[in-house]
Amino acid sequence: MPTHLPSLSRNIAALGVAAGITCAAACSTARNSATPPPAEFLLSSTDSTFWVSTRSGTARIRGVPLVLTRYDGRFYELYADDDDFSYDDALLLGERLYRRELASGDSVAVFADTIIPRVATAYARSHPDERPLEPNEEGEANPSTSATAEVDILDVFGPYLSYEYHVDIDLPRGQPWHATRRGVIDLRSGKSARLADLFGAETGRRLEAAGRATYEAARDSVVRERGALSGEDERAAAALEHLQFDALSFSLSNDGGQPAVAFAVPGKGEGAAGNLVELDPVKVAATDWWRDSQSGLPANDSSDDDVWQGAGYQVVARYDTSGDVATLTLADAARREWPLATMLGPLRRITWLDRPPIDAADRKVLLRAFSAAASYDEASRVAALPAHPRSASAAPLLHLASIHALRQDRSRKPARNIRAHDARAREQHGPRVRRRDPVDDGQDRGHRRLSTQPVQRRHRVD
Repeated sequence: MPTHLPSLSRNIAALGVAAGITCAAACSTARNSATPPPAEFLLSSTDSTFWVSTRSGTARIRGVPLVLTRYDGRFYELYADDDDFSYDDALLLGERLYRRELASGDSVAVFADTIIPRVATAYARSHPDERPLEPNEEGEANPSTSATAEVDILDVFGPYLSYEYHVDIDLPRGQPWHATRRGVIDLRSGKSARLADLFGAETGRRLEAAGRATYEAARDSVVRERGALSGEDERAAAALEHLQFDALSFSLSNDGGQPAVAFAVPGKGEGAAGNLVELDPVKVAATDWWRDSQSGLPANDSSDDDVWQGAGYQVVARYDTSGDVATLTLADAARREWPLATMLGPLRRITWLDRPPIDAADRKVLLRAFSAAASYDEASRVAALPAHPRSASAAPLLHLASIHALRQDRSRKPARNIRAHDARAREQHGPRVRRRDPVDDGQDRGHRRLSTQPVQRRHRVD
């Protein structure tokens, strides 16, 4: 389990969170006899969790860089860590994804990169006189060999985690090589979840057949028009011609309260051939495992705001016109509202702690996890907001979001000696704040369009 995240970008994120909450507590001094309805829940954004409570009559929010899920009555933390095989002249960084049960503290790897270890084995065989670097030892600033992998959490619904896996390899006397795919992991077993596992054999076969047919029809159409294309479009069409549909490369998402499956045809090769091709999401009928998560998913009201229905209250998230900033409020049955905070979205889900109330044991493990996670950013974020209904627009900026799973600090950075047209696709990951790309990826949420991954890693079938 990671014990700290001391990188500059994470500290900036922490300062943004702390300053935002403190301002919320100080910016309104007027008091009102009305108090917010009693509420307690965990709110998840892309890579952070906020513990919101008004049980004392005053809204209290604590935000930490923590990715949580709950299934089978237990809480789990999700995080990533590096597998470092680097040499002085070779940057070789793989990655593993872990789930940690909060009650026992036991961590289990649920995903492990296998490409970088193979590259490391080949490098060691061809360079027998070199030795691997020690954990805190720095190598060459511009290594001749670079091979890195990263795993991004796209979303998690109970025991099912959707991820994207990306590999960049740059070897001497060779062209940069990339690979990208998606998938769903059953956190209980650490195995890949198939469509049949999620939705039954018949529905799984239907979804796979429909996805394959959609991709092949789109591919054939693009290939026929290839002669009329030029530049990047022509390179993308050439790559598309050789990509193969994979029924295991898909992700899950929430579409108006229903599960949706989005196939992503894996990419592998040089340049555009390493980008995946994402098909449009397809809604599927809810199953038992989805219904267990459904109460924590937002609904959309007539204004296209996100609304969660709590025990005698509502939590409302109103997004600005960019779709990036959400103002969070708590509303009672009389529709009086108490502003909580303003934060960068998307806001994913709520885990109710008062429906039914959590027991003392769960409260203890959550408190311990939040206290530990506060040290990831070297700052504790706890503040009280006044119980005073005021304009929601006055709530301050609260949260900077990252799309990457939380991990230990990565000290070794790869060289970036690359062609300009390929620069962003070759950008290597590190523990930093990432902003979502504003380019539409087709996930239309009314007035806002959400993108969870850099658009350079994928093509859209349109």
